[in-house]
Amino acid sequence: MVRDTGKALRGPAIVLLAVGAVFNIILFILMFRFADEENLLMVLLTAALIGIISLVVAKGLVSISRRDYGK
Repeated sequence: MVRDTGKALRGPAIVLLAVGAVFNIILFILMFRFADEENLLMVLLTAALIGIISLVVAKGLVSISRRDYGK
């Protein structure tokens, strides 16, 4: 069975990607500000938070894909 990527990239998937992208952009900006202030702990925490948000978005996309296409 051929998967239609256009069908997968509708509604909830687009919203999830947009929200994740906005959060990651904000966190990248904050990370660079903390780096300018030479605050290593906050840079590391911000980088970890970026990774966590990316994993949540990826798991959400997998969940949406499984729901749309079955297992």
